[in-house]
Amino acid sequence: MLNILMGHLPQSVEVSGKEYPINWGFRTGIQFEGIARNTELGEQEKIWRILNLYYPKVPEDLQGAMEKVLWFYRCGKTSDEPDKKQKRYRQKDSDAPAYAFLQDAPYIYADFKNQYGIDLAELKESLHWWKFSALFESLGEETKIGKIMYYRKVRITGMPKERRAFINEMKKLYRIQHVDSGNHRMTLEERNHRWRNYVISRYEKK
Repeated sequence: MLNILMGHLPQSVEVSGKEYPINWGFRTGIQFEGIARNTELGEQEKIWRILNLYYPKVPEDLQGAMEKVLWFYRCGKTSDEPDKKQKRYRQKDSDAPAYAFLQDAPYIYADFKNQYGIDLAELKESLHWWKFSALFESLGEETKIGKIMYYRKVRITGMPKERRAFINEMKKLYRIQHVDSGNHRMTLEERNHRWRNYVISRYEKK
């Protein structure tokens, strides 16, 4: 089993019995989320962009390749359980996301600098996605992004009137942009299932 403390983090994945190098840096993971949340792209275009984002050479087994991308993005999790940071805040409200890396980039950058002394913009060598995710999940609730996620997810039922008014203002101020249209906002886990089914139906018979 891969363990972040042992320093053996994946820089390649096995697809159909063959090893393929992947782009493992944290900026790739952030770009992945940007593609996933882009409402102007169709599912096929998203899949192709994601595969080409991660693989210098895309495997012929597209289903297997996408499965490995999703596995890598989840930092080795074998299920679709949301990451700890999303889960912590999601329990307080709807299934809408608590954060969006691209939109929240200034806050995440500042919080990494303040809490860890890491300047994400100045890193000369890419920070592994799994390391970045572990650090992000461990940002304190008193950080700016921690407070923003709280505002987005907290239920206002039972709060005093003034507190409710304040929270509602914060929800409006920090609401996540460019989510899927319609009444249901699709989570990344739901997209994972949808992409799998799409790849299977589109390419398995080729």
